[in-house]
Amino acid sequence: MMTSEQLTKELDRILEEKSILKHPFYQKWNEGKLTIGELQDYAKQYYHFVKHFPMFVSSVHSNCMDTETRKMLVENIADEDGYKTGISDHPTLWMNFANSLGVSAEEAENVEVVDEVKRSIKGFYDLCRNEDYRIGLAALFGYEKQIPEVSQVKIDGLKKFYNIDSEKALEFFAVHHEADIYHSKSELDAIIASCKTQEDQNRVLDAAEKSAGLYWQMLDGVYVN
Repeated sequence: MMTSEQLTKELDRILEEKSILKHPFYQKWNEGKLTIGELQDYAKQYYHFVKHFPMFVSSVHSNCMDTETRKMLVENIADEDGYKTGISDHPTLWMNFANSLGVSAEEAENVEVVDEVKRSIKGFYDLCRNEDYRIGLAALFGYEKQIPEVSQVKIDGLKKFYNIDSEKALEFFAVHHEADIYHSKSELDAIIASCKTQEDQNRVLDAAEKSAGLYWQMLDGVYVN
């Protein structure tokens, strides 16, 4: 069985290998090579993942028998739904960004969601609804661990290349740049504390890898080479 440090390093290795920042879409974003149309398509598609994310967390919570872990998950849900902090719910924050690109709420709601995004959403539900809540925790971790760095890259690119710099337009990314640092740390702590065997550890490593793959797949659905 791996030590806590070894498990953490292995999770980091998996997520670095599948880092979303290596995806061609984000590489083009970071170079200012995406068109406004590509950003608009992305905003409309990703909105549907953002809408479902609080329910991913709720699904893990509903299968968790550990009180302290449930408390942590409730805090995560409260952040997502804008309840605890007074910040707007995260789908609203995302629409503020989409609006800055000229995308209306109606367009985002009614867009035909591409298959890759649909499969990614379903895949996250499958992981988060697993009766072993640690699988769901690892899925959340595989996504949220990447978000702070990704959010900063997005902010920098939008300011530098697309003249999008208002606080309202960037708030979604600014909030996640901070919140997902402690969300992912809490998830990691809960994973480490709950894994008692090598089999437990292997299952969460597999779930984290699947989660990162689902995140990558979602971008495949909006990226046109």
